[in-house]
Amino acid sequence: MTRVLVAVAALAAGLHAPAARSDEIDDRLARQLSGVVRDPRLSVGQRVAAAKTLGKLGPRAAAAVPDLVVVLERVRGAVSEPVQEAVVEALGQIGAPARGTLPVLARASARSLDIDQAIKRSTERILTASDDQDVDALTEQLGSRDASVRLRAVKALASLGPAAKVAAPAVAAVLGDPDPDVRRGAIVALRLMLPAARPTEAVLRAIAVDLADPDPGFRLLAARVLGRFGLAAAVVTPDLEALRNDPDPDVRRAVADALVRVGAAAP
Repeated sequence: MTRVLVAVAALAAGLHAPAARSDEIDDRLARQLSGVVRDPRLSVGQRVAAAKTLGKLGPRAAAAVPDLVVVLERVRGAVSEPVQEAVVEALGQIGAPARGTLPVLARASARSLDIDQAIKRSTERILTASDDQDVDALTEQLGSRDASVRLRAVKALASLGPAAKVAAPAVAAVLGDPDPDVRRGAIVALRLMLPAARPTEAVLRAIAVDLADPDPGFRLLAARVLGRFGLAAAVVTPDLEALRNDPDPDVRRAVADALVRVGAAAP
């Protein structure tokens, strides 16, 4: 049993992992901890310790929610009351990702005064959980070494629109991402998060990267988008000039039009 407590402590140490790798351990950490909470062979103290650690993870422990629901629905009795209370508290600390558990929390009422008070606290925390929690977690994921994680995060932030504008600096930082899909996702996210903002030079240069893409479809789209920005896109004129003799006729026409719009050529 002591080994389990040591394992929980070791897992908890993952809370202090660098941001660049924290997303790589979140789900695994949450599931391992929720497995401890679910295991009836372990002591009450061990299960409570695991639940409390999940609570400290907050929204990052979203992967543990299904297991916590199972525990709350199956566990009964005064002996296991500390486990039930710890699970309820953990769900509240997880916040927005636990919104689907509100009916479960309601059904768990009337077990004891302490559990009822925990349910009240957690219900309030879940209901008042703002998108800031999600934004914080998504922003952290932008630093992942896994491109698929970065792409998922940037798309999620884009879907939040202006509500995620606090993450704009972090999104801007991945405009130079080596993965083209992440870079393109960051461009879209910034446009949706800051709809009234003028394109920055960093955004314009990130779009211009696609002017050198082997796929003529991306070159065409980039030229058209830059052309729509007009004079604001003058900074990427050299990139457009380089495509005057592009082998694709549609790209050549789009580039010629863009150069006129950015003021680099006579109409």
